[in-house]
Amino acid sequence: MRKPRPAPPAPEPTEAQIQHEAYLLWLEEGRPAGRDLEHWLAARELLRHRHGRAPAAVALHPVPAA
Repeated sequence: MRKPRPAPPAPEPTEAQIQHEAYLLWLEEGRPAGRDLEHWLAARELLRHRHGRAPAAVALHPVPAA
């Protein structure tokens, strides 16, 4: 009996998809200045999670250490 082949990995999100998602995150956050990289990275991880590529460990506002 043959084992089923694993599904091929989902493609990486495109730059345009990341840019759009980062823009939406920026709007949600109230258009803060100087956080473009944070929004870009968060958008990329969110899109990867949606397409089954990686776990979403995205926190735009990390909890400060006690």
